[in-house]
Amino acid sequence: MEKYKDSTLPVSERVEDLLSRMTLEEKAAQLCGDLPFSVMGERGISKEKLKEKFPDGHGRFTQFSTLGLQDPLQIAYCANEIQRYFVEETRLGIPVALQSENLCGYPGVGGTIFPSQMNVGFTWMPELAKKMAEIIGEESKAVGINSAMSPVIDITRDPRWGRTYETYGEDPYLTSQMGINYIQGMQKEKSNGVACIAKHFLGYSETQGGLNTAVTRVTDRELYEVFATPFEAAAKEADVSGMMASYSEIDGQCVAGNKKIATTLLRDTMGFRGMLTSDGAGVLKMYTDFHTAATYEEAGLIAKKAGLDTEIPVGNAFKKLPDYVREGRLEESLVDDSVRRILTIKFEYGLFENPYVNLENVKSNLNNEEKNRTAEEIAEKSIVLLKNDGILPLKEGMKVALIGPHADSIRYPISGYTYPAYIEMLQYHSKNAQEKSNFNGMADEARKNKDKENPFAAFGKAGALAKEVDMESTLRTMAGLSLKDMMSERYDVSYIKGCDIMTEGKEEFEAALEAAKESDVVIFACGGNSGWVNVTGGEGIDRCQLKLPGVQQELLETVAQAGKPIILIIYGPGIFSLPWAAEHTSAMIQASLPGMQAGRVITNVLDGTVNPGGKLTVTIPRSVGQIPVTYNHRTGSGYLLPERKGDGANGFIFHGGYVDEDDIPLFCFGHGISYTDFKLSDCRLDSLQVPTDGEIVVSCKVKNTGKVTGDEVVQLYYHTKIAHVVRPVQQLAGFKRVKLDPGEEKTVTFTLPCSQLGFYNEEMQFVVEPTKMDVMLGTSAHDIFFTEEVELTGEVRELMGRRSYTCKVSVS
Repeated sequence: MEKYKDSTLPVSERVEDLLSRMTLEEKAAQLCGDLPFSVMGERGISKEKLKEKFPDGHGRFTQFSTLGLQDPLQIAYCANEIQRYFVEETRLGIPVALQSENLCGYPGVGGTIFPSQMNVGFTWMPELAKKMAEIIGEESKAVGINSAMSPVIDITRDPRWGRTYETYGEDPYLTSQMGINYIQGMQKEKSNGVACIAKHFLGYSETQGGLNTAVTRVTDRELYEVFATPFEAAAKEADVSGMMASYSEIDGQCVAGNKKIATTLLRDTMGFRGMLTSDGAGVLKMYTDFHTAATYEEAGLIAKKAGLDTEIPVGNAFKKLPDYVREGRLEESLVDDSVRRILTIKFEYGLFENPYVNLENVKSNLNNEEKNRTAEEIAEKSIVLLKNDGILPLKEGMKVALIGPHADSIRYPISGYTYPAYIEMLQYHSKNAQEKSNFNGMADEARKNKDKENPFAAFGKAGALAKEVDMESTLRTMAGLSLKDMMSERYDVSYIKGCDIMTEGKEEFEAALEAAKESDVVIFACGGNSGWVNVTGGEGIDRCQLKLPGVQQELLETVAQAGKPIILIIYGPGIFSLPWAAEHTSAMIQASLPGMQAGRVITNVLDGTVNPGGKLTVTIPRSVGQIPVTYNHRTGSGYLLPERKGDGANGFIFHGGYVDEDDIPLFCFGHGISYTDFKLSDCRLDSLQVPTDGEIVVSCKVKNTGKVTGDEVVQLYYHTKIAHVVRPVQQLAGFKRVKLDPGEEKTVTFTLPCSQLGFYNEEMQFVVEPTKMDVMLGTSAHDIFFTEEVELTGEVRELMGRRSYTCKVSVS
């Protein structure tokens, strides 16, 4: 028996044995992707197409979940047919990776639909990210998917960017914790898990103007300290199997072709040993969009030499790599390095030993009531109460005017990159396939080369299986209920839609005003929606304004003329700057994209069945003009809280703020209130002097001083007061969400390793230095109840490769 087939041998030995047997074409094949519909025939998977397209094996099929839009058994059967060809009919029998977008759930029939990742971030409970990912992994693996293009651990600081909802927010520490837990839940112990591809490496979310794939202008210091930190944490603490190179252009080079980012930073500095894949058509875009290569093939050569391992969705450039090796323009050792990484993942995740799906167990491993309850729990924990003058929770017997485009929709509260979003996108492509395919503007450019296959042409074929459905009706068959459905069971509800999300029609304004006049309270359900088609936010769907879309703001102001209390519920894939609403409404709820259970969850919050305890992980500006605005801006820059405007030289001459707008954001990072009250007390540090190789131990008591059970998030921040490079005014270092009954008190203790406090000094050495810093405890970035100075003593410590990512927290 060949060594690589011996499961008792170490993975590294099996990899080297297999690599030594591979031809150059077989090696290149492992670095290429394709779309599953490229091998579909009239009656399922076509063995003839497999033999024609992949005689030397193949690396991966991406967007594999598109085969599961009608029946989970269909995709599982296809997975087995595809694996059977590669395992039993190619020379070396190397199984193929089957990967999918499954950030918020396996996006096919039978998959559990979870809230958006922004909602998950709002819970401040990383353990829920892990629990969710375990379910997604189980369901994905049940149908044959063994690779997940998730999580998204970009740091998002511009809410105009359409993919904000896919992220955990603006903070590197919180994002790191969510990412670590998500990956641990998905990958499990590898052989029983699904390999994660964390994305998008690097700086993708920091694009100029909030526009998708635009230039990223970030310094080397900030690129590593802020944007790379969650990825390094994912590698060091969760052993993430892969990362995805973003479309971003940094300093004139796309990440996929940027050796400084893809090799020097990722491999040499961060020590990452896993796979680096392109984003969808990222290599093609180097040629068609960014014009950094003379041909598509040359773009592949540039990317390979820079450090990219695989090309997706279709490896039309990477399959030409053997030609460059033979011409002496590419070292075969670079190809070998990438093949090692790919094979290592395939061995570690058990593809060689268990390539097939057990068809009898498919449906039993998919969605059920217990999994729906987990999704509902995440949604409940994610709801952020921004404002409340006492109107909430609603009293029994109130007459409610329910108004707004989201009030009777099940689809609008569901995230993008989910089963409904895929159905909509593929139906759209199916309708337009005969005329032309213009996915992200790349197809037409690809067509200019007669020998180039449009990498997204297969989406038109996929649309044939995305049968015409009425999404609202379909979601109802999946037990979805709207806010109107649930509120009508508990209150006397008068419902008027009022307007659509984006259109300009005002025909129902008068009826909405009359309904408001006849009510005790108005619930105004508004915001945006997410996906690819007819939405306000998503991939390549960015915003110039942060106001409510369409005529929703006009409808809100019209309804306000009734003089009744208004409760504003804000849905959508991002955030909205609504200063008028903050002044004129009685309560505001940030719901975002809570998923299938949104109707029940929001109703439970409104009537007090659920006490909201979510906290923002983004800063909400008063207007677009405040962007960029984050809580952890650099000292000497950004906004100043009123109590700090007299510090140093911060007089009105140097920092008077905006003349036409308050410079304080509308709602700060970490903000979120409750139906009860909490008090922090007995805050203390174990020591006021700590060596640079030691730990800072800080604790406090948190008590529920109100009348109902609720959750509070205790947040630990620090500020380096003296350094030779400018440091942020605040940095989150730890947090813990604590549930307390009325009158109950608990002690929260943080143990913060000084190796978590590192930064690049003036010599670009990543260190922790002897210095003075403020340690702060609070319930938001602005609500700080304890500040104490700590002195770090001893020697400067070099931390590169030895930094910490997690602050230990205990509750007693």
